[in-house]
This record gives sequence, C-alpha cells and structure tokens, in this order.
Amino acid sequence: MNIIKTLLGLALLTLLLGCSEANDDNDIDLTEEFAISEIFGIKIGTVDEDLPPGYAIENKEITFTANKTDKRFVKYEYSTTPKSHIIYGIKTKSPLELAKKDCLAQQDALIKQTLNALGDTSEFRITQENNKWKIRESNQREITIECERSTSPEQLQLVMTYQDTALSLLAFREWRKRQKEITLIRF
Repeated sequence: MNIIKTLLGLALLTLLLGCSEANDDNDIDLTEEFAISEIFGIKIGTVDEDLPPGYAIENKEITFTANKTDKRFVKYEYSTTPKSHIIYGIKTKSPLELAKKDCLAQQDALIKQTLNALGDTSEFRITQENNKWKIRESNQREITIECERSTSPEQLQLVMTYQDTALSLLAFREWRKRQKEITLIRF
C-alpha cells in the first residue's frame, strides 16, 4: 500500500512539475523592447523558421553570413531554442591567434563603438574583469566583449556575445525536456 502511495505521489509531483515547466515558457514577453537586441542582421527574440538540418539533434550554434561584416571578425553564429526556435544568443569571433596587444586594442575600439551605438548607457550596468567587458540591460540582456585565451597565453581571440538570460533559460528547459523525451523513447 505504501508503494502505491509513493508511486501516486511521484506521478502527481511529476505532473505538477511538468505543468509548471510548460507554463514558464509562456511567461516570456517577446514584445519587450531592448537596446541590446540586434547585431549583424540577427535579432534576439525572433523566431527562426529555417533551421539547418540536424540542429535539433546536435544542439550547436548556427553559422551565418553577416549582412554587414566587421573586419575584426571571421566567424558569426547564433543560437536558438530547440522547440520554439527563438534566437537567444549571437556570437562573433576573431581569428584564433591574435597577439595579446592587438586583441586588447581591438577590444577597446569595439567597446567604444558599442557604447556609441547604444547611446545613453545610464540605465545599463557596465563591468570589467581582466580581459572581459560586460554591459547588462534590465538584468536580462547583455553584451560581452572579451579577449579569450586561444592557443597559448600570448595568443588571444576577440569574442563578442549578445545574449538574453530569460531566453537562454528557456533554451535550457527545452533541451532538458527534449533529452527526457529521448530517454523515454529508448525505454
């Protein structure tokens, strides 16, 4: 009898958690306006209806050709949620082997360009830690510009990322749910 109660309790808890998770997906307001929203022709919060084959299986970033390139970058990528296909992150990367001095100079120039493009930044939270610079808007959207370690300490790579925290969490929930579904199908 105790086993039946335990199983019923677990089933009810699973059902409640599943409903809660499903309702969380609807709490995201895609109409809210942000200054941090678009770069190189890709806009955070839009739905991508035309995903490349295999994306939903591999959970990898999608490479795109920028409509207006920046000479500092050679690779452009974005990420979408697996089920709803909402773009939640955009990343650009320089060549891998920049000298530290060159990377830091390019980072400084990119920071100035980004701040100028955003205009009034009094409502943003701006932080810097070592080679990583970050600006956050409404504690939800952020731009990170950093010189990441590459092939050696003397070799760095300039990386700029636009990201939405709420949409990133939605992507995590959708991937987790998808993994659970795959696991159930296998049994």
